Amino acid sequence: MSETPEKLENQSSRGSARRRAMMDAAWQILLDKGFSGVTLNDVISQSGGSRTTLYEAFGGKDGLIAAVMTERCMEFSAELHISLETDLPPRDALTDFATKLAKKILSEEAVRFTKILYTEGHHFIPLVDKFMKVGPDSTRARLARYLKRQHDLGRIVIDDPDHYAELFDSMISGGWQKQMLRLINPPHYADAEITQRVTRVVDIFLCGVASPAYRNDVSTNTP
Repeated sequence: MSETPEKLENQSSRGSARRRAMMDAAWQILLDKGFSGVTLNDVISQSGGSRTTLYEAFGGKDGLIAAVMTERCMEFSAELHISLETDLPPRDALTDFATKLAKKILSEEAVRFTKILYTEGHHFIPLVDKFMKVGPDSTRARLARYLKRQHDLGRIVIDDPDHYAELFDSMISGGWQKQMLRLINPPHYADAEITQRVTRVVDIFLCGVASPAYRNDVSTNTP
């Protein structure tokens, strides 16, 4: 006897719920215990799923971790990418992008994950490579494409969008991430401090790349 569409839909819904629970459990365990601390037994215990379901859905521990990291990276990057999918003038778009990036990398979750990458990443190279591809590398590529569009519009003058994207990203995140890697009493940054740093970085960056026409336009429209 064939299964009804309603029964198949219910089975699919239950399967999606189990996969969701497994991914949520794996992410929390990863943040609490690191890569090496994620065990299938703990994931199954916390999610209420089964080993069979886990292997069918993810192929094993590495597949599960890769899936949840990919999802989290995409969620992390989505709002950042919105800032770069416009043709807003460089000062506006870069300030918006940099402010969002700074607040995200300084969030408790991002800080905990960054520490795990630095302390354990050399033991889990394929997973770290996956994270870099769908996370930082993807965002930097979008930033490079935005800078290339601004160059084509005559607002900035650059000869290597990828390199300038790397420079801007490093100016925003480098020093802060180094500070946040402190294992004891990492510093906390207020919104005013973030705004001040972002403003300085954007000013310095545009001082080096803004075209004369864009400088004149900004000067003319500044009260």
